[in-house]
Amino acid sequence: MAKYREVTRAIEGKVPGPPARSGSEQNRWAEVEGRRVLRVTHPKVHSRGDLPTGTLHSIRKQLRLSSPEFERFVDCDMTGTEYEALIKRLIVEGKL
Repeated sequence: MAKYREVTRAIEGKVPGPPARSGSEQNRWAEVEGRRVLRVTHPKVHSRGDLPTGTLHSIRKQLRLSSPEFERFVDCDMTGTEYEALIKRLIVEGKL
C-alpha cells in the first residue's frame, strides 16, 4: 500500500508538465515536447493513510506503469527523467 502523500509527491515531482489543476481532486497533464500526452487524476492530500487499492490501480493505469514500475515511481527509485523517457518510448511504440 502507498500513502496519499507519497503518491502525490511522486506525481508532482516526476510527471513532466504544468502544476496540477485542483477541484475535488487533482488533475495533472503530462507534457512531452510541448504536447499533452496523458492526464493523471489523483486525490488531494488530505489524509496520512493509505490509498485504497482500486485508487492505486487507477492511478497506475493512468501513468501507464506496470506494478513494479509504479512501486519504483512511488519509492523514488525512478527519476522524473526516466519516467519521461518511458512516456516517449510509449509514444514511439504507438501505445500512447
